[in-house]
Amino acid sequence: MTNGMHHLSVRRRMYKNTEEFPHPDSFKRRLDKAMYIIGVIGPLALLPQVIEVFVSHDVSSLSIWTWLPLGIINVIWMLYGWLHKENVVLLANAITAVMNFAVVTAIILFGAHP
Repeated sequence: MTNGMHHLSVRRRMYKNTEEFPHPDSFKRRLDKAMYIIGVIGPLALLPQVIEVFVSHDVSSLSIWTWLPLGIINVIWMLYGWLHKENVVLLANAITAVMNFAVVTAIILFGAHP
């Protein structure tokens, strides 16, 4: 049962001013395109950590309780990007999730076993 506020929210979204896509402003168009590149390059910043941990097998300074939640958060952001058809958000978080879960996998594989 709703209190009627739902309809106000729907009407507000219907009349909300949205920008054109592609945007008429050339700077915004270039930035929109650049975000796809940033969406790939940014998450690749984690690649040295992933390579290091798989080459050295040293996970002593890594915590699964940091990397696992980060991966889960990226999956939630991926869902958000998919639902809202925001491909940059989906792409960037998909790559970041792969990197985060690769570190989690390394922690599990190479961690100290009792």
